[in-house]
Amino acid sequence: MEKAKKVVRKRKLVDKEDDSNAKKGSIKKTKTQKEPTAIEEYNNVDVKDENTIKSSNNVWNEAEMLSYKEKLPKQLAERFISLLTEGCTLPFIARYRKEAIGHLLPDRLQEIYESYQCINHFKKKVKSVLETLKKCKKLTPEVEKSILNARNLSELDLVYSPLKSHSLSLAERARNLGLEPYAIKALNGENIDLQLLCNGSDELSTVDKVETQITHIIADVIYKDTRVLEKMRKLKEETRFTLQSSRTKSSTKDTKKDANKKYDTKSDPDTYKLYFEWKCPIQFVKSYQTLAINRGEDEKILSVKVIVPDWFYNKLERFCLPLWGSNHWVRKGLQDAYNRLIKSWLSRQVRTDLTTAAEKEAIKTFTTNLEKYLLTEPIKNRRIAGLDPGFKAGCKLGIIDVNGAKLEACTIYPNLRQQNKYDPAAKQLIDLLQKHGVELIGLGNGTACRETETWLKNHHISDGIPIIIVPEQGASIYSISKEAQKEHPNMDPNLISALSIARRVLDPLGELIKVDPKNLGVGLYQHDIPPKMLEAALDSAVEKVVSLVGVDINTASQAMLRRISGLNDSRAKKIISYREENGSYITRTDILKVSGIGKITCQQCVGFLKIVGGKEPLDSTIIHPESYGVAKLFAKKIGVDIKHLTRPDFPDLVERNILTIDIPSLSKDLAADVSTLELIVTAFKQKSYEDNVITFCRPVYSVSVQSNEQLVTGTTLTGVVRNVVPFGCFVDCGVGDNGLIHKSQLGNYSPKLGDRVAVTVINTPKPKKLQLKFDKILD
Repeated sequence: MEKAKKVVRKRKLVDKEDDSNAKKGSIKKTKTQKEPTAIEEYNNVDVKDENTIKSSNNVWNEAEMLSYKEKLPKQLAERFISLLTEGCTLPFIARYRKEAIGHLLPDRLQEIYESYQCINHFKKKVKSVLETLKKCKKLTPEVEKSILNARNLSELDLVYSPLKSHSLSLAERARNLGLEPYAIKALNGENIDLQLLCNGSDELSTVDKVETQITHIIADVIYKDTRVLEKMRKLKEETRFTLQSSRTKSSTKDTKKDANKKYDTKSDPDTYKLYFEWKCPIQFVKSYQTLAINRGEDEKILSVKVIVPDWFYNKLERFCLPLWGSNHWVRKGLQDAYNRLIKSWLSRQVRTDLTTAAEKEAIKTFTTNLEKYLLTEPIKNRRIAGLDPGFKAGCKLGIIDVNGAKLEACTIYPNLRQQNKYDPAAKQLIDLLQKHGVELIGLGNGTACRETETWLKNHHISDGIPIIIVPEQGASIYSISKEAQKEHPNMDPNLISALSIARRVLDPLGELIKVDPKNLGVGLYQHDIPPKMLEAALDSAVEKVVSLVGVDINTASQAMLRRISGLNDSRAKKIISYREENGSYITRTDILKVSGIGKITCQQCVGFLKIVGGKEPLDSTIIHPESYGVAKLFAKKIGVDIKHLTRPDFPDLVERNILTIDIPSLSKDLAADVSTLELIVTAFKQKSYEDNVITFCRPVYSVSVQSNEQLVTGTTLTGVVRNVVPFGCFVDCGVGDNGLIHKSQLGNYSPKLGDRVAVTVINTPKPKKLQLKFDKILD
């Protein structure tokens, strides 16, 4: 799965400052002699699909396949594909082309886009298979028809699998013996004398061998028949398969051989104890169960199989019997095809479907948590100290100003194991906090967090300065990255980590996007998901969040800009270089002056870039420049002046003035769609940013309990929800590892990332197995 913006590169609609786009016919030129303004250019953009894939060599085209797969109206599928081939990205489509895609939500758009990517991949695979079979002279009209009738990779595999080997299939060998005409006659009900076909050769020495060879040909004819393939497709959807797993003998032998052997968490057979004798109808198999079973099978601890009920074969046989003249040969051929090919294909298909659904669910869980995590509420306009706690290595301290710039970075060595009233490190820290006027401390939640929290309290450092416990997952990995070293050349990575913790409080989104999402600790079975699939999904989620929030083009970092719809690392770098050389951007459309930013890229990204305090008031809103004319006419209609857009009373004034306005009828008067007017109204009603009040800087953890050793069943704790998964949620209670609240212990509570909760220990914890019961949400 690739990001939508890569479609632009595939179609060679690369944005340039010259007239190459116009020469290709991708942008219409205005007829006026004067040079058009940037906003006028938007209204003239009409990117044509120069590279529409012809579907003459396939049963369906992309729109039809997408419509079938995602249960969409064909016209909507066509419009969606058209927007993608024009170079539109998903965030742009979701915000500015709602009418065209039927007001689908971003998550639904993502699902459809993923299906479209799969369809493109499938079509390429079909083309490759046809070319391969043609080269090796195995492509017959019947095989080609069956391949073109396949609707997914699994159905393609059913037809192609027996042919892709360099050696001949059983049916091909039989055909090479000259038996195909006799097999066809037999299948159609004609009498053939098998004895006469015995010619003394090894393959045809007896009647039984002749019968076997003819059966192979008939089996090949039956399972490649498009009618049979269609019926199997339907029966598969109707059949109740069962997934079964058991422990492998090899894993049992290993355990007996070395009873004292210590396993790591990945290979300990007891990890999969639940699945040693396990059976479940596939419609009830949970996504995490599928991924766990797959991993157990890969590690040769579990043996897994799909149980196909006899109902499937009986139904298929009744369907096939009327299609040909001989019931005897249909039964023999179908039985042979079923045992050798169809049954194993069904098993692969069911496992593939389960795995695909499980991977999608795992990715959805990951991206949902990631999106919420990235949207953590910032605490602006504060000088913040980040503390990365530690014992022997000391506590790393990083202090930043209200803009996130480094003020101080050093290491202090508090005595965390003994209560010493005159600890020199305490005085050193107090002096630094006072020197820089620190208003807030962000304390990393890793090793020595609780001890450092107690130390700060004992030395009255936290009496006047609130403390926030900050998840530090990924901070250390970021600190040794090239990006971190570029941002802080020649600085100790440990100190960079402390600065990162402070910035996670000031600007969570701006800091967290610098970290590989896989290292943020909000996933589920991410190591069992194909890396490219996971990476693409996470990149898309980050782009969605950054585009949703928007960035100020005059202050945004390269890490933020590259995540904006339509941009990449190279373009972000050029935007910043232009800003450094020429000063601040005056209007949004000034980015057209940047080398390598053309009209298509500008169209995709400009709505997500903001300019605060520029000469065009609308540049600070989510309104796209292509709609500025409509926005100004709308403002006149409701009696407001967009020059007053930043006034505190502007949103309330708009709210009052639109009460008597009929949006649908006004949209006709203004020649704009309803979605555009609704977006303009939303932008007008959006209040300017107000500084957050620190109302949530309260104790996160229970003061009396600081480690696993202190826990017994019935212990009450407080903590923060750090990860939400389909079977419950994980809570950080400040005792080392996160504890699990299983969904059976949640009651009617639906956890959200970041919720502060009260919990009770329901099981004396084994290593990494803290079990909790939900009590209540802490306000």
